[in-house]
Amino acid sequence: MSATILSASHLPEGAIRSVPEPGQVVEVRGSTWAVAQVEQQGLPRSPADETVAGLNHAVTLQALDEDRLGEELTVVWELEVGHTVTPAQGLPARIAPDGFDDPNTLAGFVDAMRWGAVTSADDRSVQAPFHSGVAVEAYQLEPLRRALSAPRANLLLADDVGLGKTIEAGLVIQELLLRHRARSVIVVCPPSLALKWQDEMRDKFGLDFTIVNSELMREVRRRYGLHANPFRLFPRVIVSMAWLPQVRAQRLLRDVYAQAADTATARRYAFDILVVDEAHHVAPASPSAVGGGRGYAVDTQRTIALRELAERCEHRLFLSATPHNGHPESFTALLEMIDSRRFSRGALLDGKALREVTVRRLKADLPDKGFQPRRLGVIPFTPDPDEQEMFELLDRILAESARANRTGPNGDITAMLFKKRFLSSPWAFGMTLRSYLDTRAAGRGDFALDYDDILGEGQSDEEEGLWEQDEATALRHSKSTDPLVAARPGELDRLAGWGLGFESRPDARVTELITMLDAICRPAGWWSNERVVIFTEYAQPHLSRGSLAIADSKQQPRSTPWGGAGRVGNACEVGVTVPMGEVPDGQDRPPVSAGRSHQRLAAAQLAG
Repeated sequence: MSATILSASHLPEGAIRSVPEPGQVVEVRGSTWAVAQVEQQGLPRSPADETVAGLNHAVTLQALDEDRLGEELTVVWELEVGHTVTPAQGLPARIAPDGFDDPNTLAGFVDAMRWGAVTSADDRSVQAPFHSGVAVEAYQLEPLRRALSAPRANLLLADDVGLGKTIEAGLVIQELLLRHRARSVIVVCPPSLALKWQDEMRDKFGLDFTIVNSELMREVRRRYGLHANPFRLFPRVIVSMAWLPQVRAQRLLRDVYAQAADTATARRYAFDILVVDEAHHVAPASPSAVGGGRGYAVDTQRTIALRELAERCEHRLFLSATPHNGHPESFTALLEMIDSRRFSRGALLDGKALREVTVRRLKADLPDKGFQPRRLGVIPFTPDPDEQEMFELLDRILAESARANRTGPNGDITAMLFKKRFLSSPWAFGMTLRSYLDTRAAGRGDFALDYDDILGEGQSDEEEGLWEQDEATALRHSKSTDPLVAARPGELDRLAGWGLGFESRPDARVTELITMLDAICRPAGWWSNERVVIFTEYAQPHLSRGSLAIADSKQQPRSTPWGGAGRVGNACEVGVTVPMGEVPDGQDRPPVSAGRSHQRLAAAQLAG
């Protein structure tokens, strides 16, 4: 028995139409594709599967969906399930009189087409401000002007806090997308700002960004398969600085880097636009002088990961209100990541080149915008005698322990952390010291504080940043010596008991702060409509729920932690503690005037 093999030219009419032609648009595997090539295979299909045996066709497809642009797929058309061919959209055979548009509508369409054509060729005409949903200030157009006047948009946006660096970056991103100069965007920011970036890009510019983290990875694997790469699936992504150096993120990025390096593809860069928010966090660590020299800036894992990413991105926007940490080595290394052709790490800065890539304006430079002047003030206080006595006792123990451990006159980093906790608050110091004593009593030789003991309770790890703080890193590398080895019997228990006694009463520093709050919020004994926000480096529930609650023992406490059980719900609330880096939208960070290392306190009087 023999089967008759029919080619495409001998198939029935319905079968011929089922095989697409080059140039047609098809739906395959839930995505839209353009047919690039159709090849007829030599091996026939089994007649057991078909009524009439025929030849298979290998169809090469190019993706048209935004999240798959640039991808190619080859399928055997007859074996593919659920495919459809989009019918051709030709000119209408018959036009009805009521099918014409209104002349005004047609004129608006023609004007829009002309405007789009003009702006694509003229860098002095822009579209992004008209496509955004924000009231753009004139000064916010300067980064956009510079980005369009250069072949590559490599800029350092260093405007003052509150001047809209996010809006400036969004305008540049949208304009480059509209001009087809960019297609893919990656935003690198601190974990706490990822949702803020996603919301602002969607609400103000209509751009959907995908936050890439472990939760998304689970969803991508369920939907696209185990080997799916979100950096290749989604054209616009947001990655946290803490997750970027991790092994999983680097493995996914290496796949994208390899594709960009492949000369057989049309992609020259892994991503078209790179945006780094709070860019000073990715600069190399401050150099330590050796032998009286200038020293070298030490690269962190975060610095290395971002440098590799920046080298594979065409346009780079770095955002930071404080890009310079006082060390030229770190600053030049940051500038080298922005534009390696103009700047070199450790080399002298070219003033002209720096002005070309930097956009820097302070609120004082915009007097007509109505920004309130910043008033700096120090709240002086005198420690109580018992506080002074206990600090002198701690200082003596640390000094004698440093000499016994031969770690220098000031001790190691762990000794510094004990002082840091003491200056934070006696209660915080008591909690840390009690943890130390419990660890030693349990017979464990190494002294490893928990995360909450170092950074304060109530901190969300955002999946990736739990132990990325400098204090925790220092403690993990400082376990070889006992920082309190010279303490005499009973002295440490005395210190711990004294510190824990402040759990329900304020110390001298908080007492002065309460006095200032009373003057602002209860000037005549009655609650006013003024609000005060207290910014702290780390959230410390004791500060808000304990000490400040004693501001008025006869009335209900009116302080609440930002991000805790309550929010600022009315103008009668007095104090709100906010961790630095989680500032509410629209609020400026107040200056740090008290000089406290751990629990920096500053009060900013805000309009009710």
